[in-house]
Amino acid sequence: MLLDRVLAEAWRRDSPLHGEAHWLAVATTGLDLAAETGADPQIVFAFGLLHDTRRENDSYDPGHGPRAAVFARELHHDGDLLLDDVRLELLCLALELHADGQVSAHPTVGTCWDADRLHLTRLGPHFVLDPALLSTAAARTVDAQAAALARRELPLSWERLLEA
Repeated sequence: MLLDRVLAEAWRRDSPLHGEAHWLAVATTGLDLAAETGADPQIVFAFGLLHDTRRENDSYDPGHGPRAAVFARELHHDGDLLLDDVRLELLCLALELHADGQVSAHPTVGTCWDADRLHLTRLGPHFVLDPALLSTAAARTVDAQAAALARRELPLSWERLLEA
């Protein structure tokens, strides 16, 4: 199963800044946004789960996105990540570029990036959310930003998220 394998093989899963609690918050926030943006929920879920699983540290790590994409391709090759080739490449694009400060007009890529960026304030007071770096109108709302904060404080479990 995808979730079991990723959690077993993830790097720095216990990181207070980029670890499993953050992945869960991003996946949940992404699925909340996807209901409004029309994003592919399977890709959004996989992005939330995978995007920081290959970080080497909690500071500057420019290669973590590309490493996460390599991991996604391994999971796909082994039959754990069940996406067709087109959707896999879309996921890998989102993973590879998620920390590069870009925006995207593609609803799925934009939703993935917005779900992560809505949680930047967890890194401290010097990280201010810049609305210009949000790709979707849904993420720019006060409600979405408040919901992201609530997801950090009371996240769903992976099991509850998968049930939804």
